[in-house]
Amino acid sequence: MRAVAVPGFAAQFIAGGGRDIDTARLALDVKAGEHVQLIDEAGEELGLAVADLENARLRVFATAADAFPKIDGALLGWRVERALALRTRLGLPGPDHAYRLIHGAGDGLPGFAVDVVGRAAVLYAYADSFRVLGKLLADAVIGFARLDGAVVKLRAKGGASEVAQDVIGTVPDKLVATEAGVPYEIHPLAGLNHGLFTDMREHRQAIRRLAAGARVLNLFSYTASLSLACALGGAATVTSVDTSAGVNAWAASNFARSNLGGDPRFRFETGDASRFLARAAREREQYDLVLIDPPGSSSAAGVSWALGRDYPELIAKAAAVIPRDGLLWLASNAADVGSLAKLAHKGLRSANRTGAVLEQGGLPPEYPTLVAQPADRYLQVCLIRVG
Repeated sequence: MRAVAVPGFAAQFIAGGGRDIDTARLALDVKAGEHVQLIDEAGEELGLAVADLENARLRVFATAADAFPKIDGALLGWRVERALALRTRLGLPGPDHAYRLIHGAGDGLPGFAVDVVGRAAVLYAYADSFRVLGKLLADAVIGFARLDGAVVKLRAKGGASEVAQDVIGTVPDKLVATEAGVPYEIHPLAGLNHGLFTDMREHRQAIRRLAAGARVLNLFSYTASLSLACALGGAATVTSVDTSAGVNAWAASNFARSNLGGDPRFRFETGDASRFLARAAREREQYDLVLIDPPGSSSAAGVSWALGRDYPELIAKAAAVIPRDGLLWLASNAADVGSLAKLAHKGLRSANRTGAVLEQGGLPPEYPTLVAQPADRYLQVCLIRVG
């Protein structure tokens, strides 16, 4: 393993707990996926890293204090065991449970994320050069979490239309996993997303208390896990809107698994969220609770969407179907868009409405992030009472 010297600011970043070193300011001669020993300008060992050229990062997997000679199965297993201990303390593992097991640098495994879904794991590698290491990590996850298999998916830049993946062990096309006793249909091998965003786990529980007796509208509903939480919380009606008819069928199957299938109170609409709101406003529909959890960017159904650019306008349109003192629940998974409350204020102001923030939230505790890397806490959730 070659020794690579890094300047003082990078050494200080590592000493302060940083694990994802931005290489834009470094003149390094490294190859994609190369394992290197990092040293400071005085030649003192800092740790072990893997070069992630796709994302312009050096990913630090161990510091000198960890005393590992190389990045191998022993190091990965040690990280997985520690990560599993945290999730066990949180009460998350179970024979059919869904939860986040590995969350990147926060678990000492930068460039990777792992969701456990029942008896299988979905492992995301954020660079093509990490796929070989990802297979080693998958073996450790299968062993420590006692799973049947794992799929390693390449989560690279450029979208999710084509996802390279490697299967280790046995992973079915479909399975059912539970969260807080609620069953969800999971597709581990189809596309990038398997059907349940585990970062919303605690918000799915919290949103039930808002839904009792409410007319609920869920935009960008995907497999309708938030919609299902509202229905289970006693919502009067729930309307879920997504651009994909196939995803809506998947969502309907999730309702059926909770014995809510075919209930006319629960509708699934295929179409664009903005167009749905325009029609609903014309027909004077009213919703007591509107949920908006959009992607950071999208071109689904031929409609371009960019969260930072388009969110305020969509919030303004949503305000037209919310009665006074109705609730607007917003989410953002883009770390670079700034304050979600400010985006909401901009949208409400253009609709001549006011709002009061009732609650704000973010990632659940099984999504640890480093204090040295605050931008990693990407998720914002904001609950607003609309005036």
